[in-house]
Amino acid sequence: MTFGDLEQRVNRELRRLPAPHAPHTLLPRIMAAVEAWAGRPWYTRAWFTWPLAWQVASVALVALAAYGFWALPSAAPVPSSVVTTTSGARIVWRTLIEPFLSYALFLIVLMAIACAAVGTALNYVFLERTADR
Repeated sequence: MTFGDLEQRVNRELRRLPAPHAPHTLLPRIMAAVEAWAGRPWYTRAWFTWPLAWQVASVALVALAAYGFWALPSAAPVPSSVVTTTSGARIVWRTLIEPFLSYALFLIVLMAIACAAVGTALNYVFLERTADR
């Protein structure tokens, strides 16, 4: 028996089977789960479904916090040790780390391409799938 004959026989036998039916308790359970999901409090839902006033308030709060983190440290007097540390960190960044960033980015992109190629090859070899199916 060839693979094609086996496939046709299995297909024929499967078509003769009756269609499966869901249990009678499935629909009420699904409806109860949907109702519980829809009845959640507004603050547990996605931000875009919040009331407009709360969306505006949350955006204002985030903007205020961002402004505070950005502006308040510059308003305070900076000790000379902080300036020295910041200058030292900037020197380390520019001399040791920054020259290797382009190489690291290239390596990361190369590894991502290699992972995609290996995944495609494994999909083709083990699952016998091709791009045209």
